[in-house]
Amino acid sequence: MPFIYPIPDMLSPEMTARLTARLALSDVPWVDGKGSAGRDATKKHNQEVDPTSKLRFEIAGMVQGALTDMVRKQALQLQYLADPVKMSPTLISRTGVGGGYDDHVDNNHLSPHTPNEMRADLSMTIFLSDPSSYDGGELVIDSDMAFAPSFKMPVGSAVVYATTSVHRVNPVTRGDRLAAVMWFESRISDPHLREINADLLECLNALATDPGFEQESTKRVMIKLEKVRANLIKGFA
Repeated sequence: MPFIYPIPDMLSPEMTARLTARLALSDVPWVDGKGSAGRDATKKHNQEVDPTSKLRFEIAGMVQGALTDMVRKQALQLQYLADPVKMSPTLISRTGVGGGYDDHVDNNHLSPHTPNEMRADLSMTIFLSDPSSYDGGELVIDSDMAFAPSFKMPVGSAVVYATTSVHRVNPVTRGDRLAAVMWFESRISDPHLREINADLLECLNALATDPGFEQESTKRVMIKLEKVRANLIKGFA
């Protein structure tokens, strides 16, 4: 299964409260989400904050600030997982009853032939609605598999996944689903080496921040190092 990593509390409760309060106001410039879907437009049934609007760039700046605040452990975890050199502006979506997004693969390159062109290695969805406030709307990753994992996470929590994964948003049957989506270009283009790097960084961080190194921490680091060793042998043997 490709790279999939949930990150609880990617955005703080204070930030998500500010975002959702702002998105509830009547002056939000919602537009048809098909405009950003390219050839998959017929599969997409939602609304997005106008990508050219001042509000969209204000929200993108807020989110980017949170994702790069290395004082927060969630931002540090994202740094380990993605090792990003570029981050797309944040897309804000609202999916109401009857809406969703059928099976698709995100674009491998964003803003081609412009100064903002970037290779999209990893996608991230941040959930902005209380999961009890809507039915349906699960993010299903590797949805071309018979037993694909689905995610409907608490407010502010995120899932990072390979941009090459087939995925969908299940139809919403009650309420509204708000989400923030963005993409990352990693310094490490090879997905296997990127995962090895993330595992090694997690082990090094555990060693550096847990001087007592409790038994459970030892077990986790040992398992991670065994995984790294196995992946290196597979990659270079």
